[in-house]
Amino acid sequence: MSGRGNLLNLFNKKTRSSEISSSSEYYENDSRFDIDHSTSSGEFHRLPKDNIGSDLSKTIKNMDISVGRGRAQLMQTFKSNETTLGERKDDTSSIQSKDTTNDESTSSLENIKVHNDGFFPNVVHGSKGSSVILSCNYIGLKTDENKGVYQYEVRFFPAVDSVHLRIKYLNEHMDKIGGTKTFDGERLYLPILLENQMTVFVSKSMDTEVEIRILFKKKEPFKNCLHLYNILFDRIMKTLNYVRFDRKQFDPSRPKIIPQAKLEVWPGYVTAVNELEGGLMLCCDVSHRILCQRTVLDMLIDIYQKNINSFQDLVKKTLIGNIVITRYNNRTYKISEVCFDESPQSTFHTKTGPISYVQYYTKYHNINIKDINQPLLLSIKKARGTPEDTENIEFRLVPELCYLTGLRDEIRSDNKLMREIATYTRVTPNQRKLALDKFYDNVSNTPAAREILDRWGLALVRNFNNLKGRQLDSEKIYFGKKVVTAGQNAEFSKDAVKNEMLEAIHLNNWIIIHYKTDLRAAISLLDNMKQCCRPLGMNISKPKIISLDHDRIDAFIDALRRNIVMETQIIVCICPNSRDDRYSAIKKICCSELPVPSQVINAKTLCNETKNRSVVQKILLQMNCKMGGSLWTVKIPFKSVMICGIDSYHDPSNRGNSVAAFVASLNASYTQWYSKAVIQTKSEEIVNGLTSSFEAALNIYKKRNGSLPESVIVYRDGVGDGQLSTCSRYEIPQFASICDNRIKLTFIVVQKRINTRIFSGSANQFDNPLPGTLVDEHITRAHMYDFFLVSQLVRQGTVSPTHFIVLQDDAKYGPDIIQKLSYKLCFLYYNWSGTIRIPACCMYAHKLAYLIGQSIQRNVADSLSEKLFYL
Repeated sequence: MSGRGNLLNLFNKKTRSSEISSSSEYYENDSRFDIDHSTSSGEFHRLPKDNIGSDLSKTIKNMDISVGRGRAQLMQTFKSNETTLGERKDDTSSIQSKDTTNDESTSSLENIKVHNDGFFPNVVHGSKGSSVILSCNYIGLKTDENKGVYQYEVRFFPAVDSVHLRIKYLNEHMDKIGGTKTFDGERLYLPILLENQMTVFVSKSMDTEVEIRILFKKKEPFKNCLHLYNILFDRIMKTLNYVRFDRKQFDPSRPKIIPQAKLEVWPGYVTAVNELEGGLMLCCDVSHRILCQRTVLDMLIDIYQKNINSFQDLVKKTLIGNIVITRYNNRTYKISEVCFDESPQSTFHTKTGPISYVQYYTKYHNINIKDINQPLLLSIKKARGTPEDTENIEFRLVPELCYLTGLRDEIRSDNKLMREIATYTRVTPNQRKLALDKFYDNVSNTPAAREILDRWGLALVRNFNNLKGRQLDSEKIYFGKKVVTAGQNAEFSKDAVKNEMLEAIHLNNWIIIHYKTDLRAAISLLDNMKQCCRPLGMNISKPKIISLDHDRIDAFIDALRRNIVMETQIIVCICPNSRDDRYSAIKKICCSELPVPSQVINAKTLCNETKNRSVVQKILLQMNCKMGGSLWTVKIPFKSVMICGIDSYHDPSNRGNSVAAFVASLNASYTQWYSKAVIQTKSEEIVNGLTSSFEAALNIYKKRNGSLPESVIVYRDGVGDGQLSTCSRYEIPQFASICDNRIKLTFIVVQKRINTRIFSGSANQFDNPLPGTLVDEHITRAHMYDFFLVSQLVRQGTVSPTHFIVLQDDAKYGPDIIQKLSYKLCFLYYNWSGTIRIPACCMYAHKLAYLIGQSIQRNVADSLSEKLFYL
């Protein structure tokens, strides 16, 4: 669907029921189309409000309408709207109340505010910490007071069924309605307010005249116009000759070439308009896209030459789920399947009859396909705005004309190549600010781009400096016998390996399994463990060492089954190389069939004598956690409060089921966690099994602590803006049904895939802000309780803040406590001796969901849900 169609479809959904406001500029009028007008041969007539009949509603109420398509359905809508109008006329205050709670035309974010009493409290700005001056990547949008987005309803008499003809007739009068419009055949949006409430035009068709009646409905508020404004910037980027990839725009005229890898890096931007606390703003961030210079056909030939026997399986594994671009039209497609039974000689049906792909590309694109026997690629796109049972749109693509985009696994595994790519994609704060200035200048100095904004009363304002933020105090890290300060960089890696762990588990009964050629690696591991364990406060006994004659998967599985007993504390498997299938097989046995903590080590990581000690130190810390120990903690002065984390995993190839993971704290130091995994349908983000998971966690908490928690704080990762309303309506009630009035619930959404960037410094010298930097005003949402937190130290590139949105706060902690807690939790992820980007509970849930979805899958989830995991 086109941008115009998207916009109008969005507005139609939002205005399904009449929006009534005490303010006259947002008042939506009832339709008055079926009034008898005597028209002359003049081009158009403007009817004053006083001359419009007022008894349409009575007529409609008395009509028996068969609801179907088109006009009858529209009339039924008018009938229901008029009934609503009659019920609401008496009391203006009740109108406002009903609009707040029942109007479906409000945005999804506004609905959250309605359904959660604690969503937008009186105080949403914190005060703790020292003030800092920051900058951001937001550009202000100035609106013309004399313009806006005005909604009109258009009817044709006699009725015109063809949308194409409706647009044609209306276009004949473009000079009289301002020259700028968005029209879908029924609803018209203009940037100006017409002189009269109803305007009538007359168009000639053959021997008859068609009367066009345009009735003003209302002026759309900003929150309903965001989609339109984003479409306008898509048009602007098109005038600047950028190519769209999903929601991002890239410049194909300035590629950075990596010749040895035959790759191109396209620079570009990602833009988004939103209504923020500081007004209407455009978020603009730098982005890059990797493109392969070799065609997909070249890759198919390479795969065939290397492995003929499993050619088709390898091709599917390599291509399915990846995105390709066809350069003859610069469009992108996600590969859903490879059709080996079809070729460019295959035919498909068109309006003029069947035609082969070879003939089609020759006729319409002047392209001669050379290999007529190559298979075709299938891309399936879901039809927008249609019911679920509507057929999807299928595209057949010729590999010879397709180029892969993005980073593939073989590219990611090449460290040298990744470092070279990073020289182009890892952008510093100064470079981002220069790119932002360049974007501003390009739009402001391009007449066609500036005209698009002018038509709708918009203008860019350079105001991305002087953003007020706060810097939280440094945290203290508590080890077994010592307390250290993390410092302004929030790092304590040296302290983590030379201080006793908070709770050490001694190794008395454990097993090492290795391939016979990796005996040296096993001995090196054991020797270094004995040297490193003393400073950590851990005692290690001699393990049972098993040497395998083969490195096959079944050899490892057989060794595990024969040697794991009830007393086994942990299994250490040293593998000769990195193989996903072997790793998955080991994890399936150790997580499901014979549940026991396991540590899988690549023998190559133990071959470097100079780095062995640091590697083994990290392995020891991981093993201690997996056996139930704790490494460190921070001071969280809560009493009887449970902290939970939720995240989901989705199969990138869209073939496997999604997995949702839930973790919950069990002790006052927040170092031990209960976990449960739930298998869901494909690409399902909203979690179904929260009630049982939460109830089981509460039972374990009560057994450990003697009573239920007084309050529960839930951090929900992976929910985008479009799912906030669904999350509020579906996931929060699952917790509320268990909490009832006994337990207070606080629910916080964590968003890490955002385009907001925050910089410290001023003038032309910008840098990354320090960990603990907070922003809770100006660039936060206008009607939401949210804040941005920078929790990591980033020395290369630009740091990405994390967006926290509070959907419910029954305990009324206030912004300072929630902000401070969110930062403290970033210190408690035990696989990194420093801060991470999100709270540790969310990272533990992410790791569990990834483990189940990637390596263990369906048959293991139930067994995982019944036991404790210390991730």
